[in-house]
Amino acid sequence: MGAQAVKKYFTPKWEEFSSHGELEDVLEASLASAIRASAMQMKANKKHKQALEGLQTALDSARAAYEQMEVDLKESDSNLLNMTKQLDNVNATQKVAVEALEAANKEKRRLLEEAKSLDEEISGLRKDLELFENGKKEVEAGKREVEARLANAEADFVANFHNTEVYTNFSNYFARVGQQEVLTALRNDHPDFDVKSLEARFPPPDVEGEEDS
Repeated sequence: MGAQAVKKYFTPKWEEFSSHGELEDVLEASLASAIRASAMQMKANKKHKQALEGLQTALDSARAAYEQMEVDLKESDSNLLNMTKQLDNVNATQKVAVEALEAANKEKRRLLEEAKSLDEEISGLRKDLELFENGKKEVEAGKREVEARLANAEADFVANFHNTEVYTNFSNYFARVGQQEVLTALRNDHPDFDVKSLEARFPPPDVEGEEDS
């Protein structure tokens, strides 16, 4: 490096170093410092580049992750939509099941009411049947009593028939029937015989007249 250049860049120190004879050392130190600074700058640039590359890699990875998240989100939305449809179907099925259950409970209540009404009707019919059975027993008892009375009356009538007015009337009736048969035979066998006097004595039978007498 020329003296003019050194003087240009190191003017404040020029006279001091020239007077002591240390200019070469200063130049070497400055050059070494510049080289170190350049090396550090290159190293820093390399680290910066590596940092940029790492950042780019991280950014690419983040972008890929974001894109995957979008894919996953779309798939999740699709799954959510399917789940919503399934839930709607389940809700519809549940609604139908609830309506069917309500209808079944309503029908059950109706059948229970009908069963209760039938029980009451059956209870009433049982009471009516019990009354009918009791009435039937009373009628049968009355019938047996009447039959017994009729049997007793019939036996008494048969036992005492010869002492009754009916027996006397029947006796007179059959006697007069016999008399009329005799008179008829006389008229037929003896047309010249006068039976008028006999007819006056033996008039024809009259049951009503006999009963009235």
